[in-house]
Amino acid sequence: MALLLPSSSLCARPFGFAASSRSKKARCHNAVMASASARQGSSCRRDMLGSAAAVMMLVNASKAEAFLGIGENSDEVYKADTSKILEQVRTAISLGKEDAAREAAMEDVRKATMDWVAKYRRAGFTGRPSYGNTYTALNALAGHFNSFGTTAPLPKKRLERIEKELDDATKMLGRGR
Repeated sequence: MALLLPSSSLCARPFGFAASSRSKKARCHNAVMASASARQGSSCRRDMLGSAAAVMMLVNASKAEAFLGIGENSDEVYKADTSKILEQVRTAISLGKEDAAREAAMEDVRKATMDWVAKYRRAGFTGRPSYGNTYTALNALAGHFNSFGTTAPLPKKRLERIEKELDDATKMLGRGR
């Protein structure tokens, strides 16, 4: 980038040193030419960048796929993850009160619930009926865990509600909703 100064400051010598009029004219001419060529170069670059941007706009952009497995088909991933957590919850609530694996299964459900909710809370999934039913069932189960712990049995009314929500979520998921 060129330093643009008034032509009088480019031609003047500091501290009052005198210079011949010929060398003064040559310096002024060289400074003005350097300034003009610098402006022309930046204009050329600006034109090139503008042309490149216009060409890029005309090119059809393909769907951006992220790396590290994040960009795969989100509907299929949602369906698989939701089916998995629904089955995990069904298995955990079907275990008897005295079953030794119950506490570990409930802890696994608790962790899976937090992961599922964190992953699918985005706007693209929250409007789906399967999301609403799954979230309601998981929320009821999480509320029970928070109030009574993972070892306390589910009351009959809460258990029936959770099972109904799980069934509805499975139906909606099967319909792609």
